[in-house]
Amino acid sequence: MGIPFECDLCHFRNINKRDPELTSSKDGHTLMCIRRANLDACWSRAESTVRSNLNRIVMDTQSAEFTLELYDYLPKLGWSKLEDRVGMAIALVTLNSSLRPGKYAGHLQYGSMRKTPTWFNNVYSAGSQYMSDTLYAQDEKKVHATNCVVAGEWFVRFKLGAKLRMGQIRKQNEAFTPAIIHALDKVAQDVWDNSVDEDELKKVKELMAFVLMETCGCLRGEEVPLLSLQGLLTFWEESTSDETPFIMLTLRGKFKGEGDLRWHCIPIPCQTKSGLPVLKWIRRMVRRLVVDENRTVGWAFADPEGRQRKLGHYDPLLIDMLDKVKTHFPGVINLVTDVNDFSLWRSGRRGAITEATNQGVDQNTIDLMGRWRKREKARGTEPGLPMRQVYTQVKSSVKGMLLFAKSF
Repeated sequence: MGIPFECDLCHFRNINKRDPELTSSKDGHTLMCIRRANLDACWSRAESTVRSNLNRIVMDTQSAEFTLELYDYLPKLGWSKLEDRVGMAIALVTLNSSLRPGKYAGHLQYGSMRKTPTWFNNVYSAGSQYMSDTLYAQDEKKVHATNCVVAGEWFVRFKLGAKLRMGQIRKQNEAFTPAIIHALDKVAQDVWDNSVDEDELKKVKELMAFVLMETCGCLRGEEVPLLSLQGLLTFWEESTSDETPFIMLTLRGKFKGEGDLRWHCIPIPCQTKSGLPVLKWIRRMVRRLVVDENRTVGWAFADPEGRQRKLGHYDPLLIDMLDKVKTHFPGVINLVTDVNDFSLWRSGRRGAITEATNQGVDQNTIDLMGRWRKREKARGTEPGLPMRQVYTQVKSSVKGMLLFAKSF
């Protein structure tokens, strides 16, 4: 199988430096978990591969020993030292963490479980075992040497075996459609017309603006809160009074795959094919921020202390409003669809790409919006570039980018 093997008892001794106590339920449970980790590591490879390797070993050694004079040529198996050389201890911690309840199942999924060896590797690198050796370096990308057990072959096989055994339950967010957004608009407008609760009105305005920005901008949920109020206001008059009115979303932050803070400018149309109320709700949000709260800088989506809001702040209200949509607007949301499967995390982006495809939008236009980070990187959007320069670069592509959401 190509990895070190030791029995359950030896692993227990390596970890605890003693024999297990037969009367200890804790020791018994530890031995059971060791067996589980051993089996995960051993069966990370397909049974046919293991059998093929074994058959080849037998065939080659029998043939060689029949015709050749050889002495002690095979590697010695086993381990004579009393130490945990493969990381069994942290493998047990990892397995134990997987027993915690998950979001979609009675236990954590592999994707969450594997965070345990990640933090162990970080702690290891911060401790006395830190190594500064660099194996490979190009530009700012470097590969460093490490002796951490979680980077070893046995532990890698253990994780793969656990993943194969546990499987993965994938649950995508349901996609927003123009019909759903129009129904949300009606529910939100009812709150706007009848509520006297200022906090409720504020949250509804921000939620609707969030939904429309995420969908029309084909943004990921975690990207929308990066909207800069100062940037939004800077280009508000210029963009909304354009011959093809649009709103320029100015995002400021460090995005996945980037090492520095950057500005990103994403245009969304004020008018779409089905009449999505883009300008109505974003203008209401901006008016509240500027007039009622007297704010012109900071994050557009912020708490009273000015800290950036997380999308999770709005999800409960979204689910509540979608439940009303399902009740009062039959057919807009499929009866078998659980409204809890919607989320600001990805529902907007999934809905945007799906709707654009259904409307026959050119794939290059979809890519222009869906892969805007890649496009900006290719065009030379460097970290630290002033917002106005980023805006100028994007301005030349605005008409093409607006074709995406105008089809909704």
